[in-house]
Amino acid sequence: MSKRRNAGIKLLAEGSVMEIKEGKFIVRSGTRNYRVTWSRDKWICECPDFEKRNKKCKHIYAVMYYLAIQDIKSAVSSLDEMKCLQCGKSDMVIKKGIRYNKSGPVQQYYCKRCKRKFSARTGFSGMKKRADAIVSALDLYFRGLSLRQVAQHLKASYNIQVSHKTVHNWIKRYVRLVNEFVKSVKIESSRWHADETVVKVKGEHIRIWSLLDSETRLVIAVHISKSRGVDEAKKLFENGLEKSSKPDEVVTDGLKSYETAVEQEFSDVIHVQSSLREGMNNKMERFFKELKRRVKSLESFKTSEGAKTFAEGYSIFYNFIKEHQSLNNKTPAQFAGIINNRNWLELIQRALEAKE
Repeated sequence: MSKRRNAGIKLLAEGSVMEIKEGKFIVRSGTRNYRVTWSRDKWICECPDFEKRNKKCKHIYAVMYYLAIQDIKSAVSSLDEMKCLQCGKSDMVIKKGIRYNKSGPVQQYYCKRCKRKFSARTGFSGMKKRADAIVSALDLYFRGLSLRQVAQHLKASYNIQVSHKTVHNWIKRYVRLVNEFVKSVKIESSRWHADETVVKVKGEHIRIWSLLDSETRLVIAVHISKSRGVDEAKKLFENGLEKSSKPDEVVTDGLKSYETAVEQEFSDVIHVQSSLREGMNNKMERFFKELKRRVKSLESFKTSEGAKTFAEGYSIFYNFIKEHQSLNNKTPAQFAGIINNRNWLELIQRALEAKE
């Protein structure tokens, strides 16, 4: 993520974006206000950075993310238009009280046409805070905000006071839910790219291993470990086979663990070992470059489990939410033709439906 994108997200978290009317915004930056306008199919800002570069500045990015959050709010508000589970229509569905279960209050609905009572399954049962705030927290965290900055944004934009620990609990809960769903989605892959990178947990180094599909850039699997031995490389490949067909080729760097693991797991698969100079594994390198940019703002993880949650959540964001210019501004999941959902709310809904 570029510095201007990151700065734009931080402006949004501070509540610096104000919509004047459709297509016109004021963004407060330091002690100054800048006007951002949609004109002739492009964003224009009056700040010196935009005037000099004629490219998106941090104020434009702040507006773009503000509009993305508004789309999330709109999607969440549509949950109130519940469809009857029997007839599939919503025109004669009314709210019919609250039922309390172990997870908390659940809204009940009644279809006058079918004479049937049913409950809302939104994926947010038992959560005290609004669903749009929770979904926004997930989105902004994986786009670059810290837990404390997300909490600050919720206070500024939703008047919801929560601690950064509460935000982290939301992230753990919904990353776990969505990850269980996306693990069941299978893809066909002819070439895997494998690599690993180092992050810190309480000052100690641990490794995030990842597999990437060459054609779609889809992250197939991740694995967390302290060592970089053969068993860890084999575990990464085993995780990959749970989601992907067996590849024809595996591209790695020169780590000996990969060579042995490929021989033991895939006797008939071509193993291509690439140096940095050759650049055959640059797709994997680009993924890690973006991931490490995001990790840098976190400073360090407190536990290996926290690192695992982040790696899984960032993979979900990278696969299903983030647009890729190299894929014609599609997500890897869209490019692969497996899932067209583009935000956390839709993924949470799909994950919940899959559990039923």
